[in-house]
Amino acid sequence: MYQQLIEKKEKLAVIGLGYVGLPIALEFAKHLSVIGFDINDKRVEMMRNRIDPSNELEPEAFDGCDIHFTSSLDELREARFFIVAVPTPVDQHNVPDLTPVLRASETIGKVIKPGDYVVYESTVYPGCTEEDCLR
Repeated sequence: MYQQLIEKKEKLAVIGLGYVGLPIALEFAKHLSVIGFDINDKRVEMMRNRIDPSNELEPEAFDGCDIHFTSSLDELREARFFIVAVPTPVDQHNVPDLTPVLRASETIGKVIKPGDYVVYESTVYPGCTEEDCLR
């Protein structure tokens, strides 16, 4: 898979393009063909126009990047390697709200193919991937 990604025969997708996901996507896009996926159409349009909705990155951060921003599941199907970078907020008792992670997992579940890879960049507790995300 690594060689196919490097040769841009396969695509990597970053799910969730907030203050963590967007910089990760742009860094990978300096070397690989990347699909940047977010459920918020307004944010996707801003990034297509080289604007970071989080105001963390300058427009120059998008220079030289092979990245396509989308909210389309059909376009997400083109990826073979997925990185989940959605928020995991905690409540006043430090209990994580897994809703964004579970929704991202459901989204990937609709497009994943045998042999694909999924990496969770989101902060989750040990066992969460197997116990909650793979259901």
